[in-house]
Amino acid sequence: MSRFGMPGADTMLELAGPGAPEISEFAVIELAAALGRSTDSGRMLLSDAVEARYRLPKIWQRLLDGQVQVWRVRRVTDLTRALTQEAAAFVDAHLAHVVHTASFTTVKRLVAEAAARFDPETAEMEEADTQATLHVTLDLSTAWSIGTASGVHLSGLLDRADAEELEHAIRTIADQLAAAGSTDTLDVRRAKALGFLSRGDLTLDLTTNDEASPVEEARQRRLESTKPTSRTRQVVLHIHLSEAALRGNEGPGTPEFDPDTGMLGLHLARVENHHQTLTADAVRDWLSVPGTQVVVKPVIDLADQIAVDSYEIPDRISQRVRLKRPTCVFPHCTRTSARTDLDHIDEYVPPDQGGPPGQTATDRLAPLCRRHHRAKTHPSPDGRWDYQQLTPTTWLWTSPHSLRFLVHPDGTTTL
Repeated sequence: MSRFGMPGADTMLELAGPGAPEISEFAVIELAAALGRSTDSGRMLLSDAVEARYRLPKIWQRLLDGQVQVWRVRRVTDLTRALTQEAAAFVDAHLAHVVHTASFTTVKRLVAEAAARFDPETAEMEEADTQATLHVTLDLSTAWSIGTASGVHLSGLLDRADAEELEHAIRTIADQLAAAGSTDTLDVRRAKALGFLSRGDLTLDLTTNDEASPVEEARQRRLESTKPTSRTRQVVLHIHLSEAALRGNEGPGTPEFDPDTGMLGLHLARVENHHQTLTADAVRDWLSVPGTQVVVKPVIDLADQIAVDSYEIPDRISQRVRLKRPTCVFPHCTRTSARTDLDHIDEYVPPDQGGPPGQTATDRLAPLCRRHHRAKTHPSPDGRWDYQQLTPTTWLWTSPHSLRFLVHPDGTTTL
């Protein structure tokens, strides 16, 4: 009424984040009708357009130049609307040149980092809210039929470190059940593993009688060899953070100058194998748990070239290869290299069969997830995948039908 003088008149809508202009509500209704869309659908389309045009100008220009699909831009704008104007500009500057190939995980991680950098107070409040809402819920009161009465739904929200430890324990017991001959699916074995954990069984005693068959005895010995000597579980997280954040000399919550914003902000840490950015205070809380072992490793010079003659890959080589390339090198694959195989780009030939020395080397290996490693190793009826390393971080792939892809640090380009 303050703008138009009467109830029910046109009004101005804030369709995008701070810094973008307001849009007439009636104009949105007319545009949606002209496009053959519902008003809600037209409003969302226009919201994404305004967000990109006024708050993500570099990405918008690439859209106008036909260098990126509309759906990729809309995926970004859906996440940036809640950011401050400065944080949106940060995302635009860091994402524009790779927006045509960036995965949704990459976009979400960058938006989360921008929010923490430019609005640290909100990031701290969200972290505190998360800790306050941790829970585990078992629905013991609901059963829709007699057949489902024995099944109980489980839901919850766990601290990351606790979740990592629980996942390790569940996976270990599920593997032990499979080794013991269980024919259940992996999902069923994981569910049963929680039952063993609830009874305090971190490893399984699967001996059923004194006169077990040789096969059962061999299986039991294999299980015994996997049992830990204590109930302590080890959780390994690869975390990158500044020395000041690691020391915490000034105490938790002490801010530092952020080189990207020029303002006082939070110490941020990056969990490498989970594509997650969090505050250094959260890491410090994990490390304060009694019995936690902290290993600080020196910076590795990735320019070092190390080679051995054996087919087996030593840790000093595998660690450098995985750090140099954080994901699988297959076209468009985003699987973290921490959980991939390391492939000899050129087929390994044993030295006693005429193979050259130094075939297992930092510049002759590449991380491939198991699925793509199989596709590269085993030909299909139409041929096989082939690739070559052009630079330490660039690979040229050729598909069985001669399609060519360039895999580089910013993603994959079809040639």
